Amino acid sequence: MHGVWLVLPVLLYAVSFAGPAIKLKTRQIEAAASPAGEGRGGIPAGGRREAMHVLVQFAAPPGAAEVRALEDRGIRVLQYVPDNAFLVLLDRDASLDGLGLAWAGPLAYSDKISPDWNTAADSTAVVEFHPDIGGIEQRWIFLRNGIEAVENPDLAPNHLLARVRPGDLERLSNEDGVAYIFPASSDLSGGRPVRPCLSALTGVGRAAQFIPVIGEGWDGPGLGEASLKYVFSSVTNRLPADSAKTEILRAYTIWSKYVKVDFQPGTDPNGTHTLNILFASRAHGDGYPFDGPGGILAHTFYPSPPNPEPIAGDMHFDADERWHIGVDVDLFSVALHETGHALGLGHSDRPGDVMYPYYSITSDLTAHDVAAVRRLYAARDADTSAPPPTNPGTPTPPPASPPIAISITIPVAPVAQQRYTFFGTTSGGTGSVQVTWTANGASGTATGSSQWTATVPLVAGLNQIAFQATDGNKKTAAKTVTVMRSQLQPNPPSPDTTAPSLTITSPSSAVVATSEKSIVLSGTASDSVGVAAVTWTTAFGDYGTATGTDKWQTGPVALFTGVNTILVQAADAAGNKAWRTVMVTRR
Repeated sequence: MHGVWLVLPVLLYAVSFAGPAIKLKTRQIEAAASPAGEGRGGIPAGGRREAMHVLVQFAAPPGAAEVRALEDRGIRVLQYVPDNAFLVLLDRDASLDGLGLAWAGPLAYSDKISPDWNTAADSTAVVEFHPDIGGIEQRWIFLRNGIEAVENPDLAPNHLLARVRPGDLERLSNEDGVAYIFPASSDLSGGRPVRPCLSALTGVGRAAQFIPVIGEGWDGPGLGEASLKYVFSSVTNRLPADSAKTEILRAYTIWSKYVKVDFQPGTDPNGTHTLNILFASRAHGDGYPFDGPGGILAHTFYPSPPNPEPIAGDMHFDADERWHIGVDVDLFSVALHETGHALGLGHSDRPGDVMYPYYSITSDLTAHDVAAVRRLYAARDADTSAPPPTNPGTPTPPPASPPIAISITIPVAPVAQQRYTFFGTTSGGTGSVQVTWTANGASGTATGSSQWTATVPLVAGLNQIAFQATDGNKKTAAKTVTVMRSQLQPNPPSPDTTAPSLTITSPSSAVVATSEKSIVLSGTASDSVGVAAVTWTTAFGDYGTATGTDKWQTGPVALFTGVNTILVQAADAAGNKAWRTVMVTRR
């Protein structure tokens, strides 16, 4: 049991390298500038009375060798923390000496209290516990600190609601098992039904609430632009396929409205910078099975890095849920939240934000959501200069309405449909904006305004479609796009675009628990032109090629204590790939 860790004589392990800052919501920990005694007490120099949770940071991105070095000392890796750090459980007798760490230390008590918390008032808080703290221990922490629990049956497994007074926060945040404390929404505190997002996924499990972003985004360091592709591998049968796709694409346009991230249709679900959209039931190959109606709605993998391709950015939805549009389990609202994770955002602490860790029906981002994503990508509006100064005594003229603008997402490859649905956005202008289109002698009006869709008939060959947005003052903006509709040929070429068939036969389940230090995977693969190779990688950087193709077997794959995600991939000579994953928990 992890109790309150005491203020003892301490030694922070010496800085060996100047690593990047550890990014928390409360501050950035600079390794080179961190004095001894960082936080409240640091790491005791000698033996510890109890195990404790510690952040350990490496000077470079850690891989399999670094994780293995920690595990070999009995140090359990629990979560990835940006940048180059892990949250670990440090045993009483485990030592960090000689690991070449850039920084090591526990979270300070002030790091565990959300910057959005109002400490002056009694209110309800969400208390998040570290991943290894079970339900009984969570309740015991509340009990020994005199904290009243507020019951809600829909809470995430590592969350409890607390009725707190100003003096309670410091006591709770000094508990080693407590990870973070943030404001509860009125739905949570009122006991109303909610659906949690259990957070997006990294190579070492789910991200913590105290993390604002994971990685630098798809554009790398700085505020740049990103171009992403998307592929619908499957959609829900609870809604018409076109309607389901439109709701997810509408979520993409919302984020594109505020930052320079563009989404275009792709063809390869395993391609780089590609979001593979998948509706699946139960175990579906990624090591994170769904649980049927009424539980987990969706999960998303953070960008690359830190997640490896091809799974980086992929968005998976539970096919067994009762998906709707605009009510109940609203597909658009869930997709809007999950897209934020696909772009690199963590969870917000503010109730009402799209990125708050409990879904709610919404139609747009909040100002706080927009500010968060603009930490990673350039703002879509390029005019960020201040207005010119005015002479003293000169009345300031009313601000002019921004000019109306229209944007459209178009397919990058020829389409086969006789009717194609375009989607886009409008901005600026005055009053209500209406979008109309003309093409091949036909015309029509789009559905929606700031986010709109339009289904347009296409002829074989080139199609020019003119779109026009008109505001309340009859000001207009126009854009013409060209789309190729493929024509049928008597004997069309048949390039190989079919991925191999891949099956993992051992282990027989996608979720495995073991006490062994390694595991051997085997299975079968087939393809119409033959399988070129079967390879494997782990989230910690280990990789290898299996022996055989039609019947294949890996060598021993090293396992670390905790969750290990192993990705197996089969490729044919044409470059088509299929993949499966196994999640192995080593006890």
